[in-house]
Amino acid sequence: MEYVRKTCPICGSEFVVLKKVEEKAIYCTLECLSAAQRRVKREEASSFMSA
Repeated sequence: MEYVRKTCPICGSEFVVLKKVEEKAIYCTLECLSAAQRRVKREEASSFMSA
C-alpha cells in the first residue's frame, strides 16, 4: 500500500492517507469537515442576501 501526506486546508495539520483515496481525502478530521461546511453555508447565505 502506498501513502501520501496531505495538508488540511482548515487547520493546516499534516495527515497521511492512502494514495488511491488522495483526491477524496481533503480534511484531516470530521471537525475540519464540519468547519468547512459551516463556512460554505455562511458564504451562500451572504451571497443570497447581497443578490
